[in-house]
Amino acid sequence: MPIPDGEKVELPQRRLLTDDVFDRLRDDIVRGYLAGGQRIHDLELAQSLGLSRATVRTAILRLAHVGLVEAVPNLYTRVTEIDLRRYLEAQDTARALYVFAARYGTPLITEDLLERMRDWSEHLGDRDTIDPEPVFTGRAEIGFFQVFVDSTKNAPLDKTLQRLRPTLQRVLGQFAHLMPAREMDAGMLDVVEAVLRCDADAAATRLAAFYDGPLELFHDRLRAVA
Repeated sequence: MPIPDGEKVELPQRRLLTDDVFDRLRDDIVRGYLAGGQRIHDLELAQSLGLSRATVRTAILRLAHVGLVEAVPNLYTRVTEIDLRRYLEAQDTARALYVFAARYGTPLITEDLLERMRDWSEHLGDRDTIDPEPVFTGRAEIGFFQVFVDSTKNAPLDKTLQRLRPTLQRVLGQFAHLMPAREMDAGMLDVVEAVLRCDADAAATRLAAFYDGPLELFHDRLRAVA
């Protein structure tokens, strides 16, 4: 069959049942509905969902890959405890990758991505506390951090950050009450202002300052209650 010339056609990604199981369990763990140490029984879960055991096991393996569950064959599968060291290491990695994305992605940001960032940033500046719901759902990330990643169109970068995201969302969401809202809003607005000027160096520098300033204050508060 001849292949027609012209614009490349992107086929829609096929969503599998294991994706649904993964998303459901991930969301429950990230939100704290499934607490650290709680056991997950794949057979019982498969029966309750009306799915095959293999489907559930595949989802659990993916959860283990992102650090939300741990398993010992023939002994147990359980939700991991929140590990502050693991979170901080993940955040250090995310910092480096997002600053990289800001530096090289800002000149490539399209008008659609700019509009996404503008819309998201409209609510910044008036908050005394951080609502955990946008953190859990990823809305906070999509409107700000992900804009830089999407602009680079760097698949390995995006994939690495996706793997880190559940660990970050779990801590950021469950401890959102410890975040310095005013300082965080001011730091992010500084970044947005640089992006709107298409100043890549300023965007990267200000994003690094956000991590080293307001977010580090949050980390100090985390360490105090750990």
